[in-house]
Amino acid sequence: MDASVASPAVRLLVCLGPRCDERGGGEALLAALREALTVAYAEEWAAGRIVVSTRDCLRHCTREPIARVEPSGDVFSNPRIEELLALVAEALAA
Repeated sequence: MDASVASPAVRLLVCLGPRCDERGGGEALLAALREALTVAYAEEWAAGRIVVSTRDCLRHCTREPIARVEPSGDVFSNPRIEELLALVAEALAA
């Protein structure tokens, strides 16, 4: 593996499946999360240490929207941005 291509320290997955984004909740979470990360972690975001991706379904259909944090694998239903930012801080500190 090329040492110059490091995997991200933290990846956040936002569900955009039919239930999670039925009322636009997934897209709204995605936009708010990206905006918050570019402000709170501009350097890490630009360096690719933080990645935000989407999935069609994370198979945790409880309450929209759903986000999963990796590498921990924790899944959150209708998360607050502050919660996700705190988990990003923990992952970056590890």
